[in-house]
Amino acid sequence: MLNYWDCITFATSVISFFAFFTYLLVYLENRKKVFKDPPMPKKLPKVSILVPAYNEEKTIEKTLKSLLKLNYPKHLLEIIAINDGSTDNTLKIMKKFEKYGVKVIDKPNGGKASALNAGLKVAKGEIIVCMDADSIVSKNALKYTVGYFNDPKVGAVASSLKVHKPKTFWQKMQFVEYIYNIFLRKVLALMDSVFVIPGPFGLYRREVLEKLGGWEEGNLTEDMELTMRIQKAGYKVETSLNSIVYTKTPETFKRLIRQRIRWYRGFLINARKYKEMFFNPKFGNLGVYTLPLYIIFIAILFISIASTIYSFFTIARDFLLINLKAGVELPELNLNNIDPPYLFMSVSTIFWLANIVIYAYIFYISMQMSKERNFLKGFLTYFVQIIFYPFVLAYSWFLSIWKEVRGAKIKWER
Repeated sequence: MLNYWDCITFATSVISFFAFFTYLLVYLENRKKVFKDPPMPKKLPKVSILVPAYNEEKTIEKTLKSLLKLNYPKHLLEIIAINDGSTDNTLKIMKKFEKYGVKVIDKPNGGKASALNAGLKVAKGEIIVCMDADSIVSKNALKYTVGYFNDPKVGAVASSLKVHKPKTFWQKMQFVEYIYNIFLRKVLALMDSVFVIPGPFGLYRREVLEKLGGWEEGNLTEDMELTMRIQKAGYKVETSLNSIVYTKTPETFKRLIRQRIRWYRGFLINARKYKEMFFNPKFGNLGVYTLPLYIIFIAILFISIASTIYSFFTIARDFLLINLKAGVELPELNLNNIDPPYLFMSVSTIFWLANIVIYAYIFYISMQMSKERNFLKGFLTYFVQIIFYPFVLAYSWFLSIWKEVRGAKIKWER
């Protein structure tokens, strides 16, 4: 006899298949143009790069060096490093770069958004770039991105983010996640559905930033909030595959969970703030597809984990019962009398296997998009990731939702 759990498991497998297949179709329909960025404008815009930093003495030097190597006319490039009340040697290191033309702002600690707004006030560029102080940019990043602003409807452009030299187990798990997100963010851009531009090397039209009031201070995920505000205002958000940025990621499980709680609580906060965008045809695919599906995927994640645990214990129980009863033979499958639950679970299994195959193919495409050459190593990591990582994400979401329900204090944690 069918029960609610069978129906829910079947529904989640079908929805997941539909989502993955949709993303794959969007890519296949646009595969000839996804790798092409618009040509640079004949008259290049002045670009101001803002680098907010709090206690980033270990990484700020490499970040600034990578920015100074950008393949862009130096008279049109402005780099502004903002020290947000650091208690280490961040400011001292920043000042070493003043002789290379880097402008340094020193201010009391107020959070990343306040540091960016301080930089925006003195910036002179038509294009404003946010650059995290723990990231390294490829030298042609501006060459690949500024052309998108030829379209007056474009308000912001995201770069493609990769993990910088993954060493620990958890960094290698994030490597797979970031590679997949390169594909996903490009597909979402094709669907006009990008709802977050990551901190490392996100480009914004200055006119749009000033019109919308800059970054919202006190928001856990100011980059997501600003992106949703830009979308709500009717501007397009694009993504460049060729603009590659390498970022430092959490090395340990504890740091990873801490980061994800901040991200996920930030999403929950901004989802409430922009709830009118959900299921709203006015915002196109973003409103009627991408944002609602993101919420559904959170539910699917929990259901999938619960289903996996339930199946594991059921198999273990049956195995023990069979072995404890000597002489009991396993029943044969009668194809003429298939139980509805068995049929449902069989079809669900087929859909889940199809999901794994499609996800693997998408990861292969993502490896191509990100110009990763070691496919064997990438896929070995991928298969380990799909086994362990969903449990990490589910645990992070559970803690995030629990903290929101309890009204836990909101604080920015790395």
